Amino acid sequence: MYIPSAQHVLTAGLALTGTLRKREVASGKVLDYAVEKCLDSNGDRRCTDPFLVTKSTCYKLEWSTEGALTHTTAEVRDAGSSEIVYYRDIDGEWTPEKGELVYLDFKPKVPGTGNSTVTYRVVTCK
Repeated sequence: MYIPSAQHVLTAGLALTGTLRKREVASGKVLDYAVEKCLDSNGDRRCTDPFLVTKSTCYKLEWSTEGALTHTTAEVRDAGSSEIVYYRDIDGEWTPEKGELVYLDFKPKVPGTGNSTVTYRVVTCK
């Protein structure tokens, strides 16, 4: 006879209540990281607010940059050390190897561009 563990029962319960659905983790608008500081001398935000990611949980990163000829890459950084823990060139999914507090910045990649507004959204995959 199969007796489910407490973890299996809890997971099933969360699934039934809808807690395991796709949920928004972070979203908003920031300036790109042309000036490599989260808060520039004008007081403009160039990084997202920190948010917590969980080990082995899938996250979908989406962003768009205003402007005709712009391209930015997303850099996920550790909130404590500012080290890059993940990098993406286009929208897509990321599964962290450990749980940690992170933030995003968006690096302009087209020469002669920068100081553009980036609209971003991070959601869980499921």
